[in-house]
Amino acid sequence: MANYAYLCATEVASLYPSSQLKGFDPQGGVVAHDVSGVPLLWLAMFRPADLVTGVFTIDEDDLDDDEEAEVEATAPLVAKERALAQLDAALPVLNALFAAEGPLDAHAALLRQAVEQAPGAFVTIELDEIEGIWEEEGTFQPTLRAALAGLDGGLAGSARTAADRARLIELSRLRPGRPFPSARLIVDGLEAGDDDYWNLVRLLGTSFAAEVPWERAA
Repeated sequence: MANYAYLCATEVASLYPSSQLKGFDPQGGVVAHDVSGVPLLWLAMFRPADLVTGVFTIDEDDLDDDEEAEVEATAPLVAKERALAQLDAALPVLNALFAAEGPLDAHAALLRQAVEQAPGAFVTIELDEIEGIWEEEGTFQPTLRAALAGLDGGLAGSARTAADRARLIELSRLRPGRPFPSARLIVDGLEAGDDDYWNLVRLLGTSFAAEVPWERAA
């Protein structure tokens, strides 16, 4: 069974809008999605201060015998304008951390376009399914928080840089050590290997209901 992450845009500030926000329309509200990881450039839109915790009630019909009716969950949530500003601010950090793989400016520009076009004033990631498959229980949220903190640069030094890079790779499931694929890989029908298509999705995600700029012609 696949476990998904969803990048969502909403009119009001809401965690997990697909289940918690009445009238949420995935046609426009889900900007993109991914399987088994959280794309690198989605993470770049958030910082630790944007992590919000909420308590959610689960319908009794959806509960297993050993599950509680109320669950606590933490996910990033921020105003769209701030998310895009933080994406821009993270680019120099990411380009330094992944200098061996190549710059991400063109990829970030396409994600910016997708987020700007999505209706709503807030951006969030539904990632509980990803947290649920994290190998070591209790380590996902600390890893996420540390990864987001590293996007501000922080302390210099190769050890810190290596740790920041490793956390981002673990969360996104990138396959490092090869040049990043062109942001227009699919749009321009470029020749590429399986790892290139894999990494494009790990950088940006893929379409859900609405098209995304990195998968359609301009």
